[in-house]
Amino acid sequence: MKITFNNNLKYLKNAFSVFFLISVIFSFELKAYQIEEHQAKAAQLYEAYRQAENESLKLELLSSMLMEIHYSDSAQTYYQEAITLAKKIDNKELLAQNINRLGVYYRNMNLQEEALKMYEEALEVSLQSGESIQIGHSLNNIGQMYFYRDYFDESLEYYLQAEQKFLEVNDLNGLGYNYTGMSLVLSELGRYREALEKIDKAIEIREGLGQKRQVIVSRFNKADILMALGNYADAEKDILMLYEYGKTYDKVRAIHALEKLVELNVKKGDINQAISYAQIAEEFHKEKPNSESMIEIYQLMNQVYFNRGDTLMSAKFQNLLQSERNIINAEKTKIYLAGLTIKNQKNEIEFLNRQQTLIQQNERFKAYLLVGLFIGILMISIAYFVVYRSLKKEKTSLRLLSEQKAKIEQQADELARLNQVKDKIFSILAHDLKGPLNSLSGLVKLIQEDDLTKEEFSSYIPIIAQNLGNNNILLENILAWSRSQMQGLEVHNSQLRLNDLIQKNIEFLYHSGYYKGQIMINEVDENLTAMADRNMIDIVVRNLLTNALKFTKQNDQIIVSAFEKEGKITIKVTDEGVGIMRKNLPRLFGTEFFTTPGTHQEKGTGIGLILTKELVQINKGDIWVESEYGAGSTFYFSIPKAD
Repeated sequence: MKITFNNNLKYLKNAFSVFFLISVIFSFELKAYQIEEHQAKAAQLYEAYRQAENESLKLELLSSMLMEIHYSDSAQTYYQEAITLAKKIDNKELLAQNINRLGVYYRNMNLQEEALKMYEEALEVSLQSGESIQIGHSLNNIGQMYFYRDYFDESLEYYLQAEQKFLEVNDLNGLGYNYTGMSLVLSELGRYREALEKIDKAIEIREGLGQKRQVIVSRFNKADILMALGNYADAEKDILMLYEYGKTYDKVRAIHALEKLVELNVKKGDINQAISYAQIAEEFHKEKPNSESMIEIYQLMNQVYFNRGDTLMSAKFQNLLQSERNIINAEKTKIYLAGLTIKNQKNEIEFLNRQQTLIQQNERFKAYLLVGLFIGILMISIAYFVVYRSLKKEKTSLRLLSEQKAKIEQQADELARLNQVKDKIFSILAHDLKGPLNSLSGLVKLIQEDDLTKEEFSSYIPIIAQNLGNNNILLENILAWSRSQMQGLEVHNSQLRLNDLIQKNIEFLYHSGYYKGQIMINEVDENLTAMADRNMIDIVVRNLLTNALKFTKQNDQIIVSAFEKEGKITIKVTDEGVGIMRKNLPRLFGTEFFTTPGTHQEKGTGIGLILTKELVQINKGDIWVESEYGAGSTFYFSIPKAD
């Protein structure tokens, strides 16, 4: 049976209308204290919207109603209706507003790509209308999405543009959100003083507007910056404000505050107070689960008891940590499935619109097609006759040209590769190796001129030693990789005690520039031995550990383990870092130099993983990686087991 576009759309609207009435009352995302505040108003607006006949009034009522049900699953279809209506009557202000809000809805459902598309579309609409407030909110939202993706420089650029728009119209509410978000970006860039200036402005604005809850949230964000600066006393005051608020109104926020209090007291060395806060968090967690914060707390407690030598308690918190991670993974799956449903609903509505357009276009196309086919057949016949006559004559010439072209292209590719190798090595020698040597040269000069005190000399030694240590790793990679390019590497097999080799590299890297307070754990069996070239496997392990340190933050765990299978030993290096985008996975072990900045904007050369792959393969092994962006990575490599 044929179903028309209008009937389909009407069916979807009726279905979502019923779902809306149910979700207003029973939505699981609606907190208890919000129900009475929003339910009556949403119901009144919905009834007025149904009875309204004027399209402008319907759009205003629909937009107001969406403000009350933006938390509801049924909001999506009404956003689509509001957007369609706004386009129909050419109300660009409400069009941009509803597109922006739909983007927020997608963002909350973890559909980041869809959210970014909405924000960019809202920006385009608001730029056409010249509405500064909506332009500011669109820029602000895009900046937030880039922040989530760790593109901090791009994020800051959008926040700065949004700030100018809010300042033009003196939109204090918009500036409150803008300065709060911008402070987080500046903090990630290490510009802590500027971050403090922005968050203080946000707090001042929100206090002036009487936004009590937003003030507490901004102060909590400020605490993160203060902790990074080592100002624990002031940070603790701001965290306690959110804790006291959360105890009364929102236990989830209270647990989030307790997470920071545990971290702060661990950093201060007040372990007993940290344990006390962790115990309170566990009690709140039973009432209002907050697995994300509890994961951080359990991880800190695991490390605290591990450092104390209390293996029983450490194991307890390790088990709790794994349990909460399982809960988080289950929730992510649920959100992902819900997101797919929403995306399918959106695609279905868009499909119906496209179907109607295609039906109209199809009728016109049929007429043009008949004429085009006749002309095309005539032209093809003429062309075929001409081509056939010249084809035999040119066939031999084309074949020779094709062979010459392929040969030239092959030579050009090889030349380009060799030039790239040369340029890369010169670049590394000119920049990455030059800096620490200049520092050492400057220090020697100061010593010769007697411009350094003994205390100043002592303070410079660790910094220079650390830089030279990092360059030692880099230089070792360059020399080994250069020999492999010239086919000069020879394998000298010996029995390797893997636990000793890995432990030696862990201890070495604790003193490198890549170490930022991460927790490196060696779980390899002490009796496990492999048959391979010691120096080559040493470089492989060091490169993989360095890579893990580069893309993790303080307190993240890096675990090295191993297992036997089919006469080979597989070593795993697992981290809790930022992970790798799916599109970048094929590039990691390719032939081109590929690198991305670390969590502290550490730069790389791209040689490490290329060399690692070559060394593993020379030793009759394989290497591969598994990663989820935002959830860490695991690198595997296998080598022969010793007899």
